[in-house]
Amino acid sequence: MAEMTGKQRLMSALKGGVPDRVPVCPNLTRWVRGNDGCSCIRHLYRAHKRFGFDSFLPFYQYTWQTIANDYVYSPSGGHNYSVNGVFGDLENVDVQMEVKNEEQWVVYDRKFITPAGELRDVIRWARPDMGYGDGPNPHREEPLVKSSKDLDALKFLYPQPRRDLVAEIPIIMEDLGDDAVLAALDCVNFGSWGTEVFLPEQMLIASVDDVALLKGVCRIQNDAHLNNIKAMLEKGVKVVMDSWFQCSLSTGWSIDTYKDVFLPLIKEVIDLAHSYDALFVIHDDGKLKDVMGFLADAGADCVSGLQPPDTGGDIALSDAKRLYGDSMALMGGIDPCYTFDMGTTQTVRQATKQAIEDAGKGGGYILNVGEAISPEVSPELLYEFSKTAKEYGKY
Repeated sequence: MAEMTGKQRLMSALKGGVPDRVPVCPNLTRWVRGNDGCSCIRHLYRAHKRFGFDSFLPFYQYTWQTIANDYVYSPSGGHNYSVNGVFGDLENVDVQMEVKNEEQWVVYDRKFITPAGELRDVIRWARPDMGYGDGPNPHREEPLVKSSKDLDALKFLYPQPRRDLVAEIPIIMEDLGDDAVLAALDCVNFGSWGTEVFLPEQMLIASVDDVALLKGVCRIQNDAHLNNIKAMLEKGVKVVMDSWFQCSLSTGWSIDTYKDVFLPLIKEVIDLAHSYDALFVIHDDGKLKDVMGFLADAGADCVSGLQPPDTGGDIALSDAKRLYGDSMALMGGIDPCYTFDMGTTQTVRQATKQAIEDAGKGGGYILNVGEAISPEVSPELLYEFSKTAKEYGKY
């Protein structure tokens, strides 16, 4: 078989086909952010080329820019702001925010005054590398949504997609050419950062005591999510990378809540992607064993994550391949912590060879880690990952 380009190789595997070799494409978002100070498309692409990986690039990673300013997750929308200015793309909404800079964190006290009422939350956001990891997430001291009475006001907090980022998509795709896959990524959905409207315990309690509230939040957010994904699909993106890790059974949800509340929302995004002749990849780095059949029936083209059972997941890569390899492509299956963070070239080499043995036969598999490569991982290990994949992954 003739040698394929990175894009050809990835698209072949995502469609369940047999490329020239098993694609290798680790999640480098954290590594690039920590080592380059930026995880934009260009820095990610440069890192992929440096190590010889096949480039699968979500547009945009939540750690850099989001296709629409996300005022639920980030206190002022995102890391870069649109031409409207901070909060300027929220129509008919006044915002009051007090910011306290403390030694280990920043505290945000926000009030949104909407035509449908007021919303208030308090967020404590730890500074990076002070005991909470290289990219800490916000800690909610007061939730944005307290009851169903807040739902009408919540609708006003989701702006339209940013014109500047939408306009950049065809330019980036032209620059990447046939060398990389650009994937649509949006994180306002409940499966990603939409859960930030609640406190963690509050959202789980709502699934039992106030299902209408949970469904109401999910409906508002999925409408915004679909709108954002559609904007990227209309610019020619052919893969949707959708993260639903917050709806993982690992979080504590029941299987009934997953089936009745979350799965129909996931199906909406799958159907939207397919209506544009695009592929749908769902990411979950937690427990997947009991939901993979549902995802296959819903039409997902690929499942990403597949964290090994002894490190947080619950289905072996070989079992996932045996049970679902004929209906979905698989991406992941390698633990990032013990293999890379605390590992050696030998652990990387062994894990790579084992993953190829477990899931590479017959195509439809992409080598990746269950979550992300940390900034502390040495370049030597990344080179070994690429080298071993090319040595043992040829068809």
